[in-house]
Amino acid sequence: GTVDARTMGCTASAPAKASSRKIISARFVREWRLPADYDANAEGESSADGASPTPLPRTVADADRAREGFWDTCATYGGDEQVWGALRQACDGKQDEESAASARAALAMMLSSCAEDLSECYDERGVKYELPVYVRAYPADGV
Repeated sequence: GTVDARTMGCTASAPAKASSRKIISARFVREWRLPADYDANAEGESSADGASPTPLPRTVADADRAREGFWDTCATYGGDEQVWGALRQACDGKQDEESAASARAALAMMLSSCAEDLSECYDERGVKYELPVYVRAYPADGV
């Protein structure tokens, strides 16, 4: 079937609805404030079309599989592959200070605005990139 990018949670180039997230200029982000963890028992994130929320991965292994699946497919729904790559670098694991600074600089050049936790970003063309919590953090009680 046909896939509508606006329902995938990856990206949408259609005008975005007003967000409850604080969106700031990417040029002013000094440090990404990625969540330390998330509550795997909480209700998952809803899709843009109002469908039932997708359950969040409950274990670290499940989160790793979900992350790989997300990063393997996100560019197929739109957006720029270089932006997706820079977002992945910013979200993936522990980085030394120099690598983290490099990732921030690269994203600041590619993005016009974003949430400090990288949950929602926009590139210079206005394309929206949404990152689910499981690519930005691990479950709090994950085994």
